[in-house]
Amino acid sequence: MTVHDIRERFPELPNGAVAIFSGMAAASRPSEDLTISEFADRYRKVSAESGSPWPGDFRTDRVPYLREPQDCLHPDHPARRISCRWAAQLGKSTAIENWFCFIVDQSPGSMMIVLPTLEEATKFNRVKLHPTIEASPRIRHKVLPVSSRDEQGSTTAFKRYAGGFCQIVNAGSSKGLQMVSIKYLAMDEVTGYPKDVEGRGSPRDQARARQKMYGDLAKEWQGSTPGVAGECVISDDFEAGDQRYFYLPCPHCDMYQGLAFDMMRGPPEHDGPVHLRCLSCDGAILDGHKPDMMSRGHWIARRVHELDPAVPLAIPASEIADWICPPCEGRCREWQPSYHLWAAYAPREKLADIWQRWLDAQGDTTKMRTFCQQDLAEPYDPAGLTVDWEKIVETVKEHSLPSRVIPSWAALLVSAADVQGYGIKWVVYAIGPRDQYQLIDREIFAGAPDQSDEPWISLSDALGRTYPTESGNAEKGIDLSGVDSGWATDRVYRFCSGRPNVYALDGREPSGLPPLGTPVKKDIKDRLKRVVAKSLLYPVGLFDVKTAVTAAMANLVQGRGDGAQWPRNTIHLPADLCDEEFAKELTGEKLVDAEEEARASITRRARRMVKPKAGKKWMKIIGRKNDWFDATVYAYALGWHLQNKRRLNLDRWADLVRDLHGVPEEEKDLFTVADESPFVKQAKKPADPVAPKGSPRKRRKWGAYS
Repeated sequence: MTVHDIRERFPELPNGAVAIFSGMAAASRPSEDLTISEFADRYRKVSAESGSPWPGDFRTDRVPYLREPQDCLHPDHPARRISCRWAAQLGKSTAIENWFCFIVDQSPGSMMIVLPTLEEATKFNRVKLHPTIEASPRIRHKVLPVSSRDEQGSTTAFKRYAGGFCQIVNAGSSKGLQMVSIKYLAMDEVTGYPKDVEGRGSPRDQARARQKMYGDLAKEWQGSTPGVAGECVISDDFEAGDQRYFYLPCPHCDMYQGLAFDMMRGPPEHDGPVHLRCLSCDGAILDGHKPDMMSRGHWIARRVHELDPAVPLAIPASEIADWICPPCEGRCREWQPSYHLWAAYAPREKLADIWQRWLDAQGDTTKMRTFCQQDLAEPYDPAGLTVDWEKIVETVKEHSLPSRVIPSWAALLVSAADVQGYGIKWVVYAIGPRDQYQLIDREIFAGAPDQSDEPWISLSDALGRTYPTESGNAEKGIDLSGVDSGWATDRVYRFCSGRPNVYALDGREPSGLPPLGTPVKKDIKDRLKRVVAKSLLYPVGLFDVKTAVTAAMANLVQGRGDGAQWPRNTIHLPADLCDEEFAKELTGEKLVDAEEEARASITRRARRMVKPKAGKKWMKIIGRKNDWFDATVYAYALGWHLQNKRRLNLDRWADLVRDLHGVPEEEKDLFTVADESPFVKQAKKPADPVAPKGSPRKRRKWGAYS
């Protein structure tokens, strides 16, 4: 059979010469010289499964601030490490996806992506990376499919492609950070990494050690929202870099400036929509101005050498070129690029929403911490919450609150005992909606708790007390109690084991722990060291709870806000229970920088013991007791646990308050009573269609606290 016969019989076969020479032409074609942004715009596809509001072709113009940081990841760029301290939902993960696609197609090599937890690593692959691979034809055929039965195929945590691989690991396991050499390293949300993993040190340091073989050819990307001041690793790296801010031109005067929260104006300070005020012309910058401003923005490095002039906060358009400095070049050549962005730069973030979140965070330490970290992209610093005991005493004298009485707005009672060598200090707090606490009882049970039974008998009797409501219509006992196990530990275990609503508590110092964690079982042994019973020990996250208690005292001193309402998270103290001694102990600790404290110490031993970047911690003030403060901290932790367990919202709080205190009867005059006949059934009053369940109409007895 000749060639002509074959062509006549199989006309659909392509011409062999055309196929061979077409392949040779494609192989000899020079590779495209694209930046990562250009590659993403040309070949990256956004999957609808990723949850992005812009599925389809990726366009860097939608997020122009992403162009320079991700272009620094190009193999030919002199930058070695890129650090981004950005607020939530600004594209930190998007840059990693774009970088991965570029590596697979343009510069194959070994890559590692590190996420804080195993759940985050799995979610990143399922929601972000895998849909991107499937939606982008340019790289889809280059990454081996997960369904391949060959051992050389990909998995959910391991992507294999020609010339390299990508391993997705979690920072909580050192196994994934070992045994491989990595050229490209991407770390997301580094403030969520543990400080030490399995005794091998920081997961960031372990991952960076995988890049030693590549030297200056290695590349690293890390992006994260910040953590707590003093121990925020992304803030440390940002300040160690050239500290770049995104300058935008004013739509009115064309003055370039970096947006800041201090520029924001809203009601009641200003009538009209929430906006930003220009630093130069004082013109209003609205949401609608952002797209044009963003397209003309420039990254400006604010870090300068000591003798160089500082970078101005506002730069005229005619001078902006004088201050633009490419990363790792010119005056910035000695530092690695580092970038800062907060929520106002997000394309679809409304200024009014940011303003509302700030208003909601007033007086609420938890929300303020979230706002600082997730919106402002600034590390949360609780050090400014210290309160002087003199101010507390003065404030308490102005408010005449009754003691040993449940206030009309409260419905729950918790008590906590702090065990000391000389006795047991015990407090009772009433709890109401919006984290309102009021001290209603306290007492000291004298006696050595590790030797005498007297203080324990007195404490047992005290736990059975009941307290009348403010109206005197009802009485209520304590809902939940706790005892500190730091002193006379075995006696505490024995005391709590037979009481279901009395918890043995153990304070834990590190930040980020829950107020009341998962309990662990502890053995109770007799004199022959035989296990006779077991007790549950509940860990208490002291750092955050102490911060909340201090903030509650600051809110008390601050006083009522608009509408005669107390701020969220306020502690109320009766004058007869809060004397000078109690106020001093209630403010017996302060938040300090551990490294500065060690430097100020006169002993060399303390200086050697402190770790570099030890962060902030709560320390006892020299010469002052902190027993009542500790007891209050434990009561706050129990109160958080009780509210969280019952899932209390304003409506459920309204029900609890009404059930305990009752609904006050309306006063009737003589004429109203005369009109009512005892033989006629009175019609029910129509329900108020406006006031919902738990509205102020039904909560009028404690409306000042709602």
